[in-house]
Amino acid sequence: MIDPIGDSTFRVLGRALTGLSARQRVIADNVANLQTPGFKAGRVDFESSLASAWQGGGDASAATIRVTRSTAPGGLDGNNVDLDQETLAATETGLSYQLGVQAMTDRFKVLRSAMGGA
Repeated sequence: MIDPIGDSTFRVLGRALTGLSARQRVIADNVANLQTPGFKAGRVDFESSLASAWQGGGDASAATIRVTRSTAPGGLDGNNVDLDQETLAATETGLSYQLGVQAMTDRFKVLRSAMGGA
């Protein structure tokens, strides 16, 4: 019997979707604070940790999702949110999330077919 929960592909896709979701929240927070003096834009990194876990044969669900603050120089008010960069990141993250959901859906279709389902 196939165990989708024990399938490393599901764990990697699930962790990637969690990381992308965290990135979407941080981007939204950045945009919401566009005019906040002294605000430093947040950045989310999970890809390097996920790749290490995947290549090392470890548990992908243990890959860390790190939120850091940008050290890029800010404007006169100290705010370093770049709306163009945030818009691009939001679009890229949204497309990546859609791709991840589609990959998960396709994986379920393969499993359903293997079990003799429609």
